[in-house]
Amino acid sequence: MSICPSCQAVNPDSHQFCQFCGAKIPLDININIFGEEAIKTSSVPTPPLNLEGMLGEIKIQVEDLESSQVASAIEDSLDGLELEELPLEFDLDGFSDINPEISSTMPSTVYLQDINYAGKTDVGMQRDRNEDDFAVIFQTRNINGKSQISDRSYRGLFVLCDGMGGHDGGEVASAIAVNAITEQFRPFWIDTLPGEKKLNEIICSANQAIFTKNESEQRQSLGRMGTTLAMLAIHDLDVVIAHVGDSRIYKVTNRPNLELNSEPKLEQITRDHEVLNQLLDLGIELEVALSRPDIHQLTQALGPNPSDRLEPSINFFTLTEPTLFLLCSDGLCDNDVIENNLRSHLLPILNKEIDLQTGLDNLIDLGNNLNGHDNLTAILVLCELREQQ
Repeated sequence: MSICPSCQAVNPDSHQFCQFCGAKIPLDININIFGEEAIKTSSVPTPPLNLEGMLGEIKIQVEDLESSQVASAIEDSLDGLELEELPLEFDLDGFSDINPEISSTMPSTVYLQDINYAGKTDVGMQRDRNEDDFAVIFQTRNINGKSQISDRSYRGLFVLCDGMGGHDGGEVASAIAVNAITEQFRPFWIDTLPGEKKLNEIICSANQAIFTKNESEQRQSLGRMGTTLAMLAIHDLDVVIAHVGDSRIYKVTNRPNLELNSEPKLEQITRDHEVLNQLLDLGIELEVALSRPDIHQLTQALGPNPSDRLEPSINFFTLTEPTLFLLCSDGLCDNDVIENNLRSHLLPILNKEIDLQTGLDNLIDLGNNLNGHDNLTAILVLCELREQQ
């Protein structure tokens, strides 16, 4: 294990950046990256991300090693290895941020074969400007080290923001949030997903940037800029979602099971930060809560308030079956548009009966026809899994 020189957190030896604070962990290795000549350096360089237009893609393909080579390499690397036990006085209390779901080393019966995605934003039928923004960053990486162990992984970051607040305010706020979050994620593309503590810091930093601009421009009341956030990050089978406000993330699965006679499953995996849900959490009956005129007013957003008043919702989980994710602003999902059109507009995408871009275009058209009162933005992410051979 390696100790982070900044926060003293314990990280696996293979990590070059701390999964908790993002600091670089010095290493002395000789590794072959992306099939190039071996490079001797204190850390593995991270290829620069292309963020132009907030849409980047890095795809590197390297032939996989034969399984026999991999097994032999692992056996050689472990030969003669002596393991030391931690001293009794070693204190793990400071590392409570470790997420068991993303830290588990148990072998999986499935692996992530591929990720495909598409994103689109539309001004809608009634607005004269678009205050939504989104970003997609995707990488595939193959590494061949001197130990001849092949590491192939997929990484994707998908961010969607729905801005609000006076003339040009929402557009500015959503752009600030998208840029701040994508930039702060860069150190984590080598190793793993950041932990919950670090994710909170990343989101609160974006919030503070918008809040500071509100203060400097002396924006008040409805003129105070802000934005929602829906974020999905994937590192192989590990997934984290985070959200603030009422932009949503849905998950669609459809694994056939003749014995259970299973049905396609649509799950909203975010819960809107709005007055209605706040009232329900306080024990108010649904009928009483629905009688209030402010039930759809947001209780959280990035920007209007300082970060000590922000509580992003963050959840980790692991992919176990082919999954389609949908991130969308409320201009698309209002009036149960997603729930009522699962079979016609989402299942064909999951089942690969139509391509993602066509499916995305169909969703935006559907939202404009059934809603159209607001900007519409959607990101589709299709994760293809395969059983281990």
